[in-house]
Amino acid sequence: MEKIESKNINDTKGIAQDILTKVKPGQLIALVGNLGAGKTVFVKALAESLGVEDNVTSPTFVLMKVYNTKHESIKKLVHVDCYRLEGKEDLADIGLSEYIEDENNLVVIEWADKIKNLPDNIIRINIKSTGEESRLFEID
Repeated sequence: MEKIESKNINDTKGIAQDILTKVKPGQLIALVGNLGAGKTVFVKALAESLGVEDNVTSPTFVLMKVYNTKHESIKKLVHVDCYRLEGKEDLADIGLSEYIEDENNLVVIEWADKIKNLPDNIIRINIKSTGEESRLFEID
């Protein structure tokens, strides 16, 4: 497990850029962390690095938002927020299977601990708040 400290939003953007260099086609990023830990801020940093022009907001009430990117191989960023799910849902239950199967998509799931049967080929990131702006990223 790799541990990286972020002291501010610029550090978080750097972590997001570094993660993008490690993402393989069809890979999923699973985010875990308490409310306010910075999961959506991290997704916004990923989106900026991918060239997403839309305003990225948390899809808490709609569950999922899909953004077009300007990246050479990742064509869509699929942002999922499972906060409102009641129990351990399966990916098929929330309609993610086709997005994950498309290697042109990068799927990022906030509150991924609420999903069962995640693929083996994932990057798990636990984000912990360590101060007003500082965060600890634990990357598996």
